[in-house]
Amino acid sequence: MISEKQLSEYFHSFWKSHFPLLDTAYVRRFNAENKIRLFDIEGQVVLPVPIGEKVERFDLVSELAFELARETYQSSPYKEPDLEQARVRAEATIARLKGHPKISSVTRSELTEANALLDVYSEFFRTLPENSVLQFRPRIRGAGVLNLMEGDFADADTLFEVKAVNRNLQYTDLRQLLCYLFCGLGSKKYSWTRYCIFNPRLAVHYTGTISGLLEYLSGRPLNESIYNVLDALMEREQPLESLF
Repeated sequence: MISEKQLSEYFHSFWKSHFPLLDTAYVRRFNAENKIRLFDIEGQVVLPVPIGEKVERFDLVSELAFELARETYQSSPYKEPDLEQARVRAEATIARLKGHPKISSVTRSELTEANALLDVYSEFFRTLPENSVLQFRPRIRGAGVLNLMEGDFADADTLFEVKAVNRNLQYTDLRQLLCYLFCGLGSKKYSWTRYCIFNPRLAVHYTGTISGLLEYLSGRPLNESIYNVLDALMEREQPLESLF
């Protein structure tokens, strides 16, 4: 079994076969044509959040900002955000990803930067439709050799993927998004029609229709594209190396 990250970073023949137009030229054009900057309630551009000189654990800062945003979004007049629980979850996630039982606690500099990213999340949430109800960490069933996955957040119509990085999108970022889309829609559990990639570090997002993205990259109708990929992942008779 493999993760969506492994599938996204390797197995290039698989991607070339099913999404032949997902190349460096397309990614360059995607960044140039689809990037949308955030504006605050007064119409001012929301500025990027630079990486602080004393901040080295960028992954922890990004995870903490996400968990703080989750707590803040889910709070109400009757429920205060549990910021301490957000810290505990973020540290546990990074420890698990690094294969450690625990990691050292968040520093003051890391917390300051995470709060700056939280401000960008708040501006982004403000742009969502009033009737939008976000589900955080939606579980997405895998297919064949692809393991169970977990998205960042979603509402009934849109899957949101967070990339808190100090760079433009890369082809691996789009591949990972595609993993969530074809497995989520193929399982019939979700009925998303749109996608959004949100970068709180640069205060930008990219959005579009799922049908437009998959049909263009695959050269096939949406459902045919999805099920061709799922059929390939479900094929168990060939060794993994030859499958991809």
